[in-house]
Amino acid sequence: MIIATLLSGLATLCWLALVGYVVWVIVERTRRRDRKIRISVVAILLVLALLSSALSSSIVVIDAGEVGVVFNAFSGTKDTPLYPGMHLIIPYVETVYRYSTREQVYTMTKEPSPEQIAYGAMQDDSLWSPTREGLQVGIDSSTRYAIDPRQAPHVHNNFRDTYVEVLIRPTIRSIVRHYVSQNTVTDIYGPKRREIQTAIEHDIRERFEKEGFLLLSFDIRNVNFTPDYAQSIEQKQIAQQQAEQMQYVLQREQQEAERRRVEAQGIKDAAITKAEGEAEALRLISDALAENPNLLTYRYIEKLSPNIRVMILPSGAPFIINPEQFLGETSEGGE
Repeated sequence: MIIATLLSGLATLCWLALVGYVVWVIVERTRRRDRKIRISVVAILLVLALLSSALSSSIVVIDAGEVGVVFNAFSGTKDTPLYPGMHLIIPYVETVYRYSTREQVYTMTKEPSPEQIAYGAMQDDSLWSPTREGLQVGIDSSTRYAIDPRQAPHVHNNFRDTYVEVLIRPTIRSIVRHYVSQNTVTDIYGPKRREIQTAIEHDIRERFEKEGFLLLSFDIRNVNFTPDYAQSIEQKQIAQQQAEQMQYVLQREQQEAERRRVEAQGIKDAAITKAEGEAEALRLISDALAENPNLLTYRYIEKLSPNIRVMILPSGAPFIINPEQFLGETSEGGE
């Protein structure tokens, strides 16, 4: 780059010197001074000017993120592009056209942001297309692409600087419309959205690669609906949420009823178990009394207070018993 700049500056100085020399001679002759144009000086300046101009025109420097396409005035576009760096070409016969190989973004949306406009998005480039059931949907998308450096000569011969209007935009819109028309609205904004996006990306990539472009990514940013359909979707979602809420309440009530049933069953089982236990206890007591009738008298005496020394038996008893003597005898008999 510096060499080309120096040679270009040298060529300019030589041309200025040649023109200045000729003008100086003419001015001197108008003053009636004997001045003549020396052919040798003119020849030297002319040769230096032409040589430096030719050298500066033959050196081309391609910057990073660019690719150069060489057009020869006699043979046409060369198949081999110029990659970043310094190159030599035939001056005045070959011309170099530069193309950016950096990432570019094409955005289709109804209301693009300032950043999207800076990337080349139009003010209103939303895509509306009928779905399989005939409903209109709008697709907002972003497509990231770049020129394939190896295919830059092909891009130059077929599109030049019009590839966005001639290839990028029509290809995206055509393929997106095709897939939108093959699917329902629910598929597009529902679970099949990723699958549809992948299929669109695959077809766009194939078309771009044939024309010398690399597809980096394709993203469906948003799915728009007509006002009437958007309202119906909103109402449907509200109804669905209400139905889900009612289902939740119903499940909760069913769970509460089941809890109460289990609790009541537990109380019932506990009461039955308790009654069975009491019945069994009474049966055992009855059997024990049947085998030993004096057991009831013993249990009665055992429960008496230790301070009682004389006990009056019920009506019909022929005598009074000393509890201590009875208890003592009972204890000795038990031993």
